[in-house]
Amino acid sequence: MNILLTNDDGYKADGLIFLKEYFESKDYNVFVVAPDSEKSGFSHSVTLKDTIRLVYHKDNVWALRGTPADCVNVALLGLVEQKIDIIVSGINHGPNIGKDIIYSGTVGAARQGALQNIPSIAFSVNSWGEEIEFENIKYFLDNYFERLMQKNTGNFLYNVNFPNIHPSLLKGVKQTVPCHHHFYQDKLLCFDSGNNGKYFWIKGDHPIFEKDEKTDADAMKNGYISVTAVKILPEAYEIDLGI
Repeated sequence: MNILLTNDDGYKADGLIFLKEYFESKDYNVFVVAPDSEKSGFSHSVTLKDTIRLVYHKDNVWALRGTPADCVNVALLGLVEQKIDIIVSGINHGPNIGKDIIYSGTVGAARQGALQNIPSIAFSVNSWGEEIEFENIKYFLDNYFERLMQKNTGNFLYNVNFPNIHPSLLKGVKQTVPCHHHFYQDKLLCFDSGNNGKYFWIKGDHPIFEKDEKTDADAMKNGYISVTAVKILPEAYEIDLGI
C-alpha cells in the first residue's frame, strides 16, 4: 500500500514525522512531499505561473517551495512513480473545524487528492503551541483509519480533529458536521515605517464556538475525536433567482 503524506506546517513538523514513522511501522510504502516552510492558511491555492523548487532529503522525503496542494499535484503528476493509494495531510498544529476548512492548507491538500479520486484524509489537533498528545492519534489510527479509508471511494474527504488531552480523558470518536458559527476575535495591527510604508498583520484570541453536540467543534471541546466527511465541491444554494 502506497501512502502520500503532506501538510501545511512544513516537512520538519512533528506531526508529519509522527505519521511517517507510524505508517512505516505498519509496512506502508511512505512518500512525503511537503512544503519547505510554513504554509498555513493557503487553502487550495496552486502555483500556476512560477517555477517550484524541489529538494530531495532522504528516505522518500521531498521539500517543495510551494503550497500544500502543489505538493499533492507534483507527487501525483510524476514525482512519485508508484500509484498512490491513500493521501494523508497533517497533522496540523491547530484545529481545522467549521469555517477553518475553507482556509486550511491541510484540508486543501486532502481535497486535491480527493479531486483525483484518491481516498484522502486531513488530520488536525487542538494544540496552540503545546506538545501534541500523539497517543490519541495512535489510538485512532490503530482502530479506525483503515476501516474509514475503505469506505472512502475518493468522492469526499475526511476531516479529523483531535482534542489535545491526556489519553485517559479521551471519550471516543464521533461523526460530526462542520460548525457554522464560530467567531475569531481578530484585530488588525499596524506599524507605520514612514517613507517605507505601512505594515499590517492580523492577531486575535482563540475562537468562540457554537454549542451543538452534532458539530466538530463541540465534539472536540468535549473530549471526542471529530470525524467529518466533507464534500469536495461547493453546492449550489437553493434560491429562486427569478431568471
